[in-house]
Amino acid sequence: MIKIIASKNKDNSLMKQMETLSKIRTSLMNDSVAKEICEENNMGVWFLASVPINFEDLDVTAKTVNGNITLNPKLMKKSFKIIMRYVIHELVHAIQHVEDYGTKQDDKRKDYLNREDEIEAFQYQVKFDEQIRGEDKAEEYVDGLLDFHDIPSDQKRDKKEEIMEKV
Repeated sequence: MIKIIASKNKDNSLMKQMETLSKIRTSLMNDSVAKEICEENNMGVWFLASVPINFEDLDVTAKTVNGNITLNPKLMKKSFKIIMRYVIHELVHAIQHVEDYGTKQDDKRKDYLNREDEIEAFQYQVKFDEQIRGEDKAEEYVDGLLDFHDIPSDQKRDKKEEIMEKV
């Protein structure tokens, strides 16, 4: 008699992604910032249970296309708090896409941190980050963001205040 024993592959990335997506969904459904985003945009909290979220190789950390949130699998190496910070940012974009469905939005000509859709997303992202990791860490993140996007020194203070407006 031949006995075949199936072992669980400890490096099953698909299973890890599914577990993380489940944890993301549960977190969204219970997060006050996620609920606030829905409420302030006249969107029912049911949206948190239905917004499409998946992992896919990207040249960026996360993006939202037509209301579908896509996360780079490299994010799985980060803490869950950091993953959720990106999910909150993309949640704002998903709602923006639903609200603007069928209209052509060509705000992409503006510099990234001058686009209203990005400012709104970063404001909620930083609010979430402040609640989860503290104001110092949120401020540190914003400082790094401004440096990464080469915001001129004379504009940093105003841009930082704008991004941290909801904190």
